[in-house]
Amino acid sequence: MVDRVIAAGADAVYAGPKGWSRRRSAYELSDEEIKTAREITRAKGKQLRLAFNTLPANSELASGLKKIERYLGWGVDSLVLTDPGFIREVKKRFPGADLHLSVGASAMNREEFRFYRDLGISMITVPTELTLEELSSLKAENICGMEILIHANRDFTYLGRCTMSSYFRQHKKIDETGKNHFPGSPNRGGLCYRVCKSLWHLEGGEDREGDLGNHGFFLFEEIPDYLRLNIDCLKIQGREYSLDLISAIVAFYRELIDELRAGENPTAEPAWQARLQNLTARRDEERNSRTQALLEESRQEAALTGGNRA
Repeated sequence: MVDRVIAAGADAVYAGPKGWSRRRSAYELSDEEIKTAREITRAKGKQLRLAFNTLPANSELASGLKKIERYLGWGVDSLVLTDPGFIREVKKRFPGADLHLSVGASAMNREEFRFYRDLGISMITVPTELTLEELSSLKAENICGMEILIHANRDFTYLGRCTMSSYFRQHKKIDETGKNHFPGSPNRGGLCYRVCKSLWHLEGGEDREGDLGNHGFFLFEEIPDYLRLNIDCLKIQGREYSLDLISAIVAFYRELIDELRAGENPTAEPAWQARLQNLTARRDEERNSRTQALLEESRQEAALTGGNRA
């Protein structure tokens, strides 16, 4: 995947160490894989950024700092963090490290921007709910770098803030380093079972069935405005996608940005609209399939333990 997205036009690649980055371990990298990924990005003149965007327990701090020391020694370019205490400790131990703030921190206003800048953050991934006017205002103040998700998922809460999965199903899974992977709780390092995508019924009110949201989006018409504002980084989610799909998504945005920078604006062209619709359909098919597998897995594990929680 690192090879493919670079070939498709990515300037930086985001990856997650196992247990530290809000995903199933199949979509995270071992230390040796991270080392290989760094060698690939260095050879291509690109960046590797690692996500430590979970909330570490006191017992996990030492192992997290040890991993960060190892990765920085390998030349990893940036670290993506969420927890303010962990951010402060990382910056104290490694003052030269380039630290970015995860979208999961939901930094909404100038005072939060200043707070995280003073902790040592150089780039903030802003919540997807911010309007163009709000982004323009924050960018004009030039407090620190700004990163925008141009393809991701919108939650019914702020992205990264939902705890529904951990109420439905959570159990411990401690590895040899002492890190608890907490399946069911992405905020603690595990996967999300996406229970918001299951059917629900509102008792005592209007009858309604359907999922609670969590739908994907592809920003398209907004990209010219983001370039005009000189947004520092445009970010794409997608490490659980197939290689062909994530490559096509990266290539789509790479070509769009290059044409915009060349003075063209293809956002109204039918061919580009058709490409966008095709990507949307492919993305929905892949994600919906994985969502159903996660929901079934959570039901099976709950049945084995005789309840929803263990």
